[in-house]
Amino acid sequence: MTWTNPLDRLPQVPQDWANHIIYGGVLGIAAHLAGLTLVDAAVLTFVVSAIKKGVDFVKEGESAAMCIGKTIVSCLWPLSIAILR
Repeated sequence: MTWTNPLDRLPQVPQDWANHIIYGGVLGIAAHLAGLTLVDAAVLTFVVSAIKKGVDFVKEGESAAMCIGKTIVSCLWPLSIAILR
């Protein structure tokens, strides 16, 4: 019998959703370092993600619920930093 790490049994974020968190955070922080306020950086991240997901909705056939969810998730990291400051 082999040992299984108990952390491997916890629910995990799917890779595509995790990518939205990471790339949204990177875009938001880069926009903030470029001079935008954190709230403006979160709004910019939301707009960029919404445009990308709009294209995915039309071209790739992703569901509206998935596109809306991923758009919201994309701006969570910069928005959470703005709220915590």
